[in-house]
Amino acid sequence: MAFYEQLDLTLNELIIRGFSALGIIAFGIFLGQVIDYLLKKLSEKIDLKKHIKKGFIDLTLFIIRWSIYIIFINIGLNQLKIPAITDYFSVVLIAIPAFTGGLLLLIFGFIFAFYLKKIIKTSEESQAWEFISQAVFFFVLIIFGIYAMKIALIPLNSEITNSIIILISTVVTAGIIYYFIKQK
Repeated sequence: MAFYEQLDLTLNELIIRGFSALGIIAFGIFLGQVIDYLLKKLSEKIDLKKHIKKGFIDLTLFIIRWSIYIIFINIGLNQLKIPAITDYFSVVLIAIPAFTGGLLLLIFGFIFAFYLKKIIKTSEESQAWEFISQAVFFFVLIIFGIYAMKIALIPLNSEITNSIIILISTVVTAGIIYYFIKQK
């Protein structure tokens, strides 16, 4: 018995699904290249390297390009509709963009927290404002960290995800409290 017969498919259906999957993957690679090119041109036009290191810009573009590739590879594999392949790869391939999205959210949260800290710290020169700026900084980091973990752990069961988030949040909060107590 042939492989395609075990899936209740004709050979023609399997070939059509295979070409559809390859077409979707090829389109995703093309789209990733186009978006990468456009973002590079945009970063050059606004002279982003004055504000952010070139290595970080390249890393961000790499992450975006490969996230697009992975999403389209996942869509292409789902087009095959072969449960043994699509079920396994769907979980694996969704985990990578989810983790990447969580990482980007965490980076954005750090930038936002640092910005708020700087604004609060420079608004008034006193010990109280220093404490408030530190508290806001860590609060924003914790909030963004929680949402980043929620995104990164999408493939996991929600009970497991929530348990991990509670555990890590508790440990981080305890560390921050210890840091503040140690400062005084």
